Amino acid sequence: NGQKIWTSFGADADYCYLICRTNNEGPPHAGISEIIVPMKTPGIEIRRITDMTTNRHFCEVFFTDVRVPKGNLVGQPGGAFGQTMRQLEHERGGIDRLVSNYAQFQHAISVCDTSDPLIRQEIASLEMGYRIGRILVIREVLRQAPAGFSAATKCFCTEHQQRVDSFVFRMMGADGMIFDDMVQGLIYGPGYTIMGGTSNVMRNILGERVLGLAKG
Repeated sequence: NGQKIWTSFGADADYCYLICRTNNEGPPHAGISEIIVPMKTPGIEIRRITDMTTNRHFCEVFFTDVRVPKGNLVGQPGGAFGQTMRQLEHERGGIDRLVSNYAQFQHAISVCDTSDPLIRQEIASLEMGYRIGRILVIREVLRQAPAGFSAATKCFCTEHQQRVDSFVFRMMGADGMIFDDMVQGLIYGPGYTIMGGTSNVMRNILGERVLGLAKG
């Protein structure tokens, strides 16, 4: 029993990956398990959410007396916290955090006034950002980064993405006011610093787990 908001493609999926409490004993991080749940299981209700870009792939999912076979358990009972932390390392360090708006960046370069030295300087700065992000992602893939460092990769890449979006909008001029597929993708950009953990959460992880700083 319960509900989950911001479930990506919940209305289209055959299964959902559910993290839920299965035991109330022990510390808060214990007793949480990962379960694969068929979306047509009785007791599941799905409601689509329309976001500011008019996309409707986000959903709110309600679970009412939903029963799932024990065989749908992923990993160990009560082991979801540790398992999820390892999985998030891969998600936060993925290349999709960096290249989702690279085509828009190239389009902006093709339409802007590259004879302007300030614009050329900004293009160079953003291109360096892509290259730095690529190095960070490769370190994650090759497992050269310390535990928790994917927070830095996500933080840098998603904030770089927003800097690129701002540049593209400015270079498009009045065309940036026309709601087409390109503009829709640019408007979606701020969401990347929220999904998978906000930038503030990422900085806390870096401070506490990577740098060993005191909390508070």
